[in-house]
Parts: sequence; structure tokens; C-alpha cells
Amino acid sequence: MKMFRKDEGFTLVELMVVVLIIGILVAIAVPVFLNATATAETKSCQANQRTISGAVTTYGASVGTPYSGAGSLDSSLTALVGASKYIKTAPKCPTSKSYYHLTADGTVDSDLLAGTGWTAGHQLQ
Repeated sequence: MKMFRKDEGFTLVELMVVVLIIGILVAIAVPVFLNATATAETKSCQANQRTISGAVTTYGASVGTPYSGAGSLDSSLTALVGASKYIKTAPKCPTSKSYYHLTADGTVDSDLLAGTGWTAGHQLQ
């Protein structure tokens, strides 16, 4: 009587090749994802700065005098933020997680605490 062996399933070599291919795909995808995330954070930060600039301009146009408040764009600048019609909530930089800092003329000069500087690449050109 002749015995037949069933050839079902995958060999170890086939499984190793599949794992290798998945590893190569992950090695390619992770840096691309991280770069896309960093780019999105930079663009979001720059969009926040343009929004703040627009609010300062709108404030100056509606009040009739240029904006003249300096400080961190949190609840302390109530002329622009909160119940006002210019910005409902103060935006934060997505990377540094801090409020933007304004100069006396309403220019955004920093996305770090108390006007100490910029997160790399976030300053509008």
C-alpha cells in the first residue's frame, strides 16, 4: 500500500520571504509617514500664524486703530481671543504645544513660550 503525503501549507522559506518583503515595505513607509507628519505640523503652524495675522488686521479695521497689544496669545489678549469676534480660541503650535507670542504691533514673533523663538521651520517667510 502506497502512502501519499499531503502538500498543504507554506514552507519556512516562503514564510521568511513574506516577512522580509513586509519588513522592506515598513522600512520604506515609516520615514515617509514621519516626514509627512512633520510637514503637516509645519503647514498647520504657518496657517495658524496667517489666521492670527488676519484677526489682528480685522481688529484694526473694525476698531479704527491698529492693534497695540503684546504678549502670549492666550486668554490674556482678550481683545483678540475668547468672546471677541476675531478668534474664538487661541491656536497653539502643533509641535511646541504653546501659544503664539505677539509683538506690540500684532506681529507673530514666536511659537515658543514668551517670545523665546521658533520651532525649526515654522516661521512664515
